[in-house]
Amino acid sequence: MSITDDEFSVLLIAAQGEYMLPIGRWKPSIEALTAKGLMCKQHINGGSQYLITKAGRAAINDREREETEVFSVASSRVAQAQKQARELVDEAARALANCAKVSSTLTGDTPETSARKWSPLILERALDIINGG
Repeated sequence: MSITDDEFSVLLIAAQGEYMLPIGRWKPSIEALTAKGLMCKQHINGGSQYLITKAGRAAINDREREETEVFSVASSRVAQAQKQARELVDEAARALANCAKVSSTLTGDTPETSARKWSPLILERALDIINGG
């Protein structure tokens, strides 16, 4: 069962043992939650008040579990992308180092100087590749 962010907020407040009145911003959410069986209407302290039901508490747990799962999947994807990026950076660095060593034997430059000279060319080529060239 899907609940809106406002409905979730109402459930969280109600889960703390608070009675809810269907007024202002919370009215549509309280009415929707009552229709879904996640809150119930009771006559308390001389008026109608709304309380969370067991199903409402279960809905909180379900929503939190879903959010945790989404966060976990996103975290895993970020970690995988970071690992792949680090591996590609290392591969590119090794290729640049090899290029610098080879060209330094021809130019007389140190490998460090050669690497600095090749770096802007490599960057420009990478940008061309990114842009479809």
